[in-house]
Amino acid sequence: MATFNIVLDKRTELKNNKYNLAIRMVNVNDVMYINVSKMTQKQYDLVFVQKAKDKESIAFRETCNGYITKCERIFEELKPFNKTRFREMFKEKDKDAHHSLLLTALFDAYIEKEGDLKPKTKDAIKYTKNRLEDFKPGISVGDVTINFLKRFEKKNMGNGISQATIDHHMRNLRLVINYFRDVEKIIPAQYEYPFGKGRFSISSFFPNKQVLKETEIRSVIEMKEFVTKDIEYARDIWLLLYRCNGANFADLLRMKWDQIEGDYIVFTRKKTENTRKNNKKDIIVPLTDKLKELIEKIGDKSSPYILGLLHEGYSDRFFENKNHKIKQIINRDLAKIRTKLKLPTPLQLGKARDCYASTLMRNGQSRDDIGQMMGHSNSVVTEHYLSSIDTERTFKINQSLM
Repeated sequence: MATFNIVLDKRTELKNNKYNLAIRMVNVNDVMYINVSKMTQKQYDLVFVQKAKDKESIAFRETCNGYITKCERIFEELKPFNKTRFREMFKEKDKDAHHSLLLTALFDAYIEKEGDLKPKTKDAIKYTKNRLEDFKPGISVGDVTINFLKRFEKKNMGNGISQATIDHHMRNLRLVINYFRDVEKIIPAQYEYPFGKGRFSISSFFPNKQVLKETEIRSVIEMKEFVTKDIEYARDIWLLLYRCNGANFADLLRMKWDQIEGDYIVFTRKKTENTRKNNKKDIIVPLTDKLKELIEKIGDKSSPYILGLLHEGYSDRFFENKNHKIKQIINRDLAKIRTKLKLPTPLQLGKARDCYASTLMRNGQSRDDIGQMMGHSNSVVTEHYLSSIDTERTFKINQSLM
């Protein structure tokens, strides 16, 4: 007869001094581990050795006891015994039961049920799950109250986490709770929903962006001497983004030659193609002489993709990994350009979009036209990009002081 116990599996140390909390099965001379959570040694001692009496610790122990009971039941049902099938049955039952209402289980179940999520979205949701678990190990839905959200926000701000990042975590948390409250409907009706008017409101925080001055942008454009070809390539990629209506690098990476239609490049932003249900729009980039020269200089005619860095039939995960890796390399070379030109603010690929917006603003283009060129869904987003240029006027305004 097999025995099952909750143990802290210390064979492999994870990030933040954590280990896998696992159910260990011993079946004669055969041992198997099934991971159910992650904990530090201190957290494990508090919950399972000292048997803390707070309601969260008690609830978590009860959940783990439920896991053990489930393993015992599966073991009796599975004849002959098979490790692979055992794990499958454990996960299948977990997926359907959601009995614990632990946030980690709900986050994982949401990712699994929403099978068409992009890798970047999955990673962001997992990151939020980990941050919540770090803040309160064994957290369940019932722990997510207005006061909890305020404490989570305050603690993260105290640790130097940006308001934008905190807001992102809050939206992911709300997304998962809403799904299991309104779609799957497994969260009890008596649960006091913490979000919304008169409760906890997620801010719409737009941090001020550090933008390059006109002379600084010109110094990047007119740069002629480069220590290496890689640094020149990094500048050209930055300039290509700048001249393509401030495109994101992900859009440039997947841009194809057949998207050049006459005197224009027409593409859809990757960021919004699956998230924006209404007001979808193409980005239309005028193919100016300067843009043509850049494309001729760094384009790869042997590939269907302008940059030639992708192949047909790539997966979403491959794209995200490729995008991340190339951006890291290029941003490192852009940092060398910043040092050479003595620029006061970081020069990164994402800065090309800000510089495009600020250049148009400085030259008298309307906010509506700027938003249209950049593919913004509304004027609020455009204001986000143009807010920093307004700070430049503060010097001029205060020059009128005595």
